[in-house]
Amino acid sequence: MLYKENHIIQNLINGKLDERDRKKAVSQIQKKSVPENIEMKQNKTENQFISDIAWNKLYNKIENAGLLTEKEINSGFKFNIRNIAASVILLIGLSVGLYYGFSEKIISVTAVTQIKNVILPDGSQISLNVGSEIEYPERFKKNNRKVKFSGEGFFNITKNSKKPFIIKTGDSEIKVVGTSFNVNTKNKKTEVIVTTGRVELKTEKQKIVLNPGEKGISAKGILQKNINKNLNYLSWKTSIFTYENEKLKNIVSDINNVYNVNIVFKTNAVGELVAGSMSFNKNTDNIGTLINVLCNTHHLKAEKKGRKIILSEIDL
Repeated sequence: MLYKENHIIQNLINGKLDERDRKKAVSQIQKKSVPENIEMKQNKTENQFISDIAWNKLYNKIENAGLLTEKEINSGFKFNIRNIAASVILLIGLSVGLYYGFSEKIISVTAVTQIKNVILPDGSQISLNVGSEIEYPERFKKNNRKVKFSGEGFFNITKNSKKPFIIKTGDSEIKVVGTSFNVNTKNKKTEVIVTTGRVELKTEKQKIVLNPGEKGISAKGILQKNINKNLNYLSWKTSIFTYENEKLKNIVSDINNVYNVNIVFKTNAVGELVAGSMSFNKNTDNIGTLINVLCNTHHLKAEKKGRKIILSEIDL
């Protein structure tokens, strides 16, 4: 309805209506009342002063056109149409204010083929693993710092107790003030491992607080809290893998992912062998060196068949 009134008022002001339409417009506007949600203030605010200027221009147009009778003037027509004009002006002003005041530019960053480092508007530093994405506003709001995230990333958050940092991941939410932690949303769950500080992980019905060395998992609305036993949760970022008394199948699984190879075991028993202390650096150790270390340490042999590398025990 306000759009229609605005259209009529604009045509009257700009003189785009013929005599018949002007009379019809005046009759229609006269029947309208002030919207209930618009409160007309008596004090002379800046907005009212601006609306007065617009009103005077409009009223003069109608009066000069000879469309107002003495009865219409005395009946309060001037007050009614003035309120309608002010309502339209107020609506336009609110619309512009809302657009420029609340619309925000959203920045989206995706790590496509390599790890990507991102610095947020507050100075927080994020490392994105390959295939991960983060969305954040160009400017954070006054009371919080909200972002959306999927994939795997390491967050080093600038401390600000008045503006908590909030990460939305699927049906879970991570809330911190200033801390560092790893987030992984793969496999239809959210996993958080805290390095420093405190992290709050919550769903609609549950909430847990994580301290350094602890891991929180959110899956299907259910939260779990455990001690982190994965020494390599940051290996995707550091390229360094370290193992202590780990089964060979778990080590080889990491090697396959890191080097994009397909190492398999001839028997399940080989995969169950336990390695003592072992480490490798993706940036300095090649796959050939790692296979030799595995074979020499566990008395194995490697045989290549197509794309597969088969590890088996040496016959004594």
